[in-house]
Formats: sequence, C-alpha cells, structure tokens
Amino acid sequence: MRCVFAASLSAICLAPFSAQEAAQPSRPLVGAIRWDAWHGELSEVGKAVEKTLSPPKYHFRLPWFAKIHPDGRVIIRGESQEVLEQEIAYARQAGLDYWAFVTYPEDHPLSLPLLHLLKLLPERRQGLRFCNIVEWARFGGPQLFRRWVERLVGYFRDPSYVRVLGGRPLLYLLTDDEDWVLKQWGSVEAFKEVVDSLKREAKLAGLNEPYLVVMHFSPERGDEIRRKIGADALSSYAVAGWTSPEGAPFSKALYAMKWVWNEMAKRAPTVPIVSFGWDPRPRIDNPVPWHKPKLLFYRTFTPEECAQALREALDFVASNPQACPANTVIIYAWNEFDEGGWLCPTLGADGKPDTSRIEAVGKILQEWKPKAQK
Repeated sequence: MRCVFAASLSAICLAPFSAQEAAQPSRPLVGAIRWDAWHGELSEVGKAVEKTLSPPKYHFRLPWFAKIHPDGRVIIRGESQEVLEQEIAYARQAGLDYWAFVTYPEDHPLSLPLLHLLKLLPERRQGLRFCNIVEWARFGGPQLFRRWVERLVGYFRDPSYVRVLGGRPLLYLLTDDEDWVLKQWGSVEAFKEVVDSLKREAKLAGLNEPYLVVMHFSPERGDEIRRKIGADALSSYAVAGWTSPEGAPFSKALYAMKWVWNEMAKRAPTVPIVSFGWDPRPRIDNPVPWHKPKLLFYRTFTPEECAQALREALDFVASNPQACPANTVIIYAWNEFDEGGWLCPTLGADGKPDTSRIEAVGKILQEWKPKAQK
C-alpha cells in the first residue's frame, strides 16, 4: 500500500441509516483491509504491481483473476464488477464480516471496487459490510478537508457501513507518514479540526459519532497522535517482518502480533491487527515509486498459520473486553499480494483459484467460541 495522490472529490448521498443487529455478536467482527491496485494499465500503480509480481518465483501470489501469457507477461485486471462480486462470495465463504477499503479519490482506479460495491443492491452484497481507511495526509490542509468529511459522512449513511458500540460508524485513520500532515497543517494537533468536523457533521446527519481508530506501526507514537487529535482507539496496518536472511518463521510473527496487541491495550482501546504475512521482496526486486521497503520479511504463512493468528486475536478480544470495546479485529490483508499479506484466493499452479486460506479461516470462524464456552 502507501501511495499518495491529490484529492478531488464530490459528496455522496446514500441510503439513510438503518440499524445493524442490536444483539451482541457471538464473536468479534472480522474485517480485512483492501488495497485495490490490481487494475493493470489503468494507473501507474497498477502497472507497477503487475511488474512486481511478474517474476515466476512470485507467481504463487498472483490474485485468482490474473493471467500469465505464454511469453511470461503477467496481466492483472481485477477492477470489474464481476470480479468484485466473486470476491464478495469468497469473503463470505471465509466468514468475513467486512472489508476496510483504503480510500482514494473517487475518480482514481484504486476506488473502482469500492464504487462497484456501493452500486450493488443489499442482497447482492450477501451481508458483507464495509468501512474506510483514510491516510490522514489525504484530507489535505484546512482548505481541502471538508470535501473528504462530506464524502465519508455520506458513506456512514449506507446501511452496510460497519457500526460498533451501539451504532458508531467505524473509521480507520492511517497515520504513519507525518511529514505530509505537518506540511498541510503545521502540527499534529491542528489535524484535530478534521476529527472535530467528522464528529460534528455525523451528528448533523443524524448519525452517531464515528469511532475513530488510529493505525500506526508504533503503539507509543500512535497513542500520542490519538490523544492529540481526539481519536478513540489504536490499531496498525500490518506487523512488519524481522531481519533474517531466510525470513522469520510464523512463530516470530505471532510473537510480534501479540506484543503489538498488548502494548496498544496498555495505552488505549484497541482493534487488534491480524497479520497474514509481511514480505515486500517483490518491491525490492522491482522498486515501486511510493514505497522503499527494508528487507524484513516472514516466510509465507500456511493457511493453518493464518487461521491460528486469527484465532489468537479472537481469543485476545474475548479475554480483554475492556481493552477491545469495539469487539472487532482487522486482518492484513485481503489483497496485499506483493507486500506479503493476503486472504483473497490466489492463482493456483493448475490455473484455478487456490482457496485454501479462505477455507482455513472459514473453518476457524465457524468453530470459534469464547474459551469459557468451549
């Protein structure tokens, strides 16, 4: 992920608010991050990630809708309505409750899957909900942010938008790049104007105050930002790898996840991040213009390891209700194929979708119960 574009937006008026289930869910809500760069020649980002996954050694990461030509060229075009609807079916097979869309200007190809979802009638969404992740630099400065606020409040009105804690729209603020915000606002504290505006405009629209979750790789710095801008909770976009010539094993990844959960829970309410990997070597071999990763990576998780990580996170939420009041976890990721975290089916060696990860995760979500009930 991590690419920044100039914003040009228009407000969206969607269906009025309708309450989601009043009863407490039997398990925490499970969401997965979507980063929708998989549209080939429609943007420079799409062309770059086609290149990162072109070497044969990375073909096992290609999304299920990719094509490998006889000359070795890789074509990844997953921006269509038809692809999105099949992905909805896969997400529901995995037991996902929602996607968290990394949100870009409406006229950018990275927004196409979100826009397709919004056009679907509720029955074609199959019960899958959505929310937004917005890089805090994307709001722009004092002259630009209101258009973003208006757009987001429009999304909050959608009946399928994720709500927590009695009806509060869930919004993630990705806050890892502070230089942009300082250029736009002059200080971190000044960005509080955006947060105050989101709360105020949601109230004027007849909605509950949004539940704002700061995503930062550092629990300590994330909480400093959370307090300065008046947000509610902490999370992270991913859990980066360890230094290792062969890549760190899953045990190290699970240790790192648990460390992050506990460090965040010491400071503030948290939405635990469930990382399904971290391996940006495709971007090291074929650099992309928006991200220069370090050689820190985990060995590719097995489907069973993905399921275990999720089970551990669900157990953490159930065992720490005061630290996790929103009763949800967020998975990295649905489709970060070249950065190293994915749940979405990939292109199998036989040319068919490899659904082993969604099958393993789906089994866990069907069987999971709080430990006291097991």
